[in-house]
Amino acid sequence: MQAILQKLADIYFRIDPQGIILEYQSEKTHNFINQANIAPGKQLLECFPTSVAVRFHQAINQVRQTQSVVSFAYSLHIGNNKAHCEAQLLPVESTEIIVLLRDITHIVQEAFIECGDHFRTIVENANNIISALTPEGLFSYVSPNWSEILGHEVSEVEGQPFASFLHSEDLSACTDYFTKALITGEQQDAIEYRVKHKNGTWRWHSCYLSAIKDASGSIIYFVGICHDITIRKREEIRRQRIEKALRKSEAKFRTKTQQLEETLRRLQQTQSQLIQSEKMSSLGQLVAGIAHEINNPVNFIYGNVKYANDYVQDLLHLIEIYQQHFSPRTPEAHQEIYTIDLDFIRHDLPKVLDSMNTGAERIRQIVLSLRNFSRVDEEGMKLVNIHEGIDNALLLLQNRLKSQPESIGIEVIKEYGDLPQVMCHPGQMNQVFMSLLTNAIDALEEVAITHPHIQVRTQLQADDRIKISITDNGPGINSKIRDRIFDPFFTTKPVGKGTGMGLSISYQIIVKKHRGELYCVSTPGGGTEFVISIPTKVLEEA
Repeated sequence: MQAILQKLADIYFRIDPQGIILEYQSEKTHNFINQANIAPGKQLLECFPTSVAVRFHQAINQVRQTQSVVSFAYSLHIGNNKAHCEAQLLPVESTEIIVLLRDITHIVQEAFIECGDHFRTIVENANNIISALTPEGLFSYVSPNWSEILGHEVSEVEGQPFASFLHSEDLSACTDYFTKALITGEQQDAIEYRVKHKNGTWRWHSCYLSAIKDASGSIIYFVGICHDITIRKREEIRRQRIEKALRKSEAKFRTKTQQLEETLRRLQQTQSQLIQSEKMSSLGQLVAGIAHEINNPVNFIYGNVKYANDYVQDLLHLIEIYQQHFSPRTPEAHQEIYTIDLDFIRHDLPKVLDSMNTGAERIRQIVLSLRNFSRVDEEGMKLVNIHEGIDNALLLLQNRLKSQPESIGIEVIKEYGDLPQVMCHPGQMNQVFMSLLTNAIDALEEVAITHPHIQVRTQLQADDRIKISITDNGPGINSKIRDRIFDPFFTTKPVGKGTGMGLSISYQIIVKKHRGELYCVSTPGGGTEFVISIPTKVLEEA
C-alpha cells in the first residue's frame, strides 16, 4: 500500500474517523492546503477554508456511515488564480480513512474550453446572480455580477453564511425555505427576500433553489438563481400603500355617507314631525277655538232649556185652568183649539223640550271632548286618565263608527283595566289613539265583514307600565308591509287619503317621547293588533 501511494500523483492523507491526521505526504501538499496546520495529530479540516472544511466534514461522516468511497470537487483561491481539486475518501479500516487530493484544474479548464467561452460568458454576465450554497448555508460560489448588483467583491461573499446578508424580517421565512429544500431535496418555488447592499441599502431578490446530489443521492450543495426585483417590489409596495390609502379613504367616505344618510333621514323625520306637530297644533287651536265659540251658545241653550220647560209647564197649567173656569168656549177659541190641536201640544211640547235638552247635552259633551282632545291649554307632561283620552277619540270618530247606508256600523268593545293616572303628554297620546283607531276603521272599511268590530283593552303590567291594545278583525297585513308601517311617508292608502306619517309619528311619540314600545301583530286574514306599552311615569327629560 505504501509503495502504491508513493507512486500516485495525488496528495495522500490517512486520518481517523474524527478527521485527525495520522499520516501524510509532506512533499506533495503545496498549493492545495494550508501547510502551517499540517502535522500528525492535527485536524484535517483546519487545513482548508470554512466552505471546503464543511464539505470535508460531511464527506467524512458519509464514509463512516456508508463505508463506501465518497468523492467531491471543490475550488480554492490561490493568489489571483483559482485552483480546482477533487477529493476522494476511502474507508480502509473501521477506524481509518484514506484521503486523496488531486489537482483537476487543467481538467476543469479543458472542460471550460470544450464547453466554449460562450457558456462561461452567459453564466458570468447573466442578469441573475448564480450562487452555490453548502447544506450549512455558506456561500461556496457566487457569480461575478454579485459585485455589480450588491457591491461586494466575490471574495467577500464566498465562505460567508447566506443569513448574514438577509434582512432580519425575512430571516425566519428564508430559514424555513432552506430547511424545506434540505429535507425534501426538491426544487422550491421562488421566495422573495431583502439582501443588504454594501452601501447599506436593501435590495429585493427573488430566488429559486435547487439541490445538487452526488451518486449516492446525498445533497452536496444547493444552486440558487436570484433575480433583482427591487424596482418591481418598490412599485408593488407603493401600489399597496396607495390601495390601502384608497381603502381607508373609501371606508371613511362610506362612513361619512352613512352618517349623511342618517342625518338626512333624521332631518326628514324631524321635518315631518315638525310639519305634523304644526298641523296638529294648528288643528288643535282651530278645534279649541271652535269648541270655545260653540260652547257659549250651547251653554246658553242648555242652561235655559230647563227654565223654558218650567215656563211652558206653567203656561199649560194656566191654559188648563182657563178651560175649566171659562166655559162654554167662544166659537173662535174652540176653532183655534181645534186648529192647533191643543191636546197634542200639551203632551208633545215637554217631549220636544226634553229632546232639546238631550241635544244640548250631547253638543256640550262633544265640545268638552274637543277641548280635551286638543289639549292646547296644556304643555309638558301631566297626570291624565288614559281612558278619557281613548273615549274622546272614539267620540270624535263616532260618525265613522255608526251605520251608514253604504256600510255596516263598527262595534267598539272596550275592556278597560284598573289604570292609575299616567304621566304623559296628553295631547300627543290623544294623537296616537286617533291615528291607531282611524287605521283600524280604514282597514274594516276596505272589506265586507259581517260583524266588524274594534276591541280596545287596557291593563296595568307588573313593572309599573300600562299596556293598551287596539285590535280589529279586518283583512290583516302581510310581513313585507308590516315591517315598513312605521317608516316615514310609507302608506298603502290611495293618494289623498293617507300621507304615511300617522304611524311614523305615533312611533316617535311612544318610543322617543315616552320611552315606551309600539308594535304591530298581524297576519293576512287574521286582523291587526297595535300594542302600546309605556311606563306610568316618564321624566320630562325623556
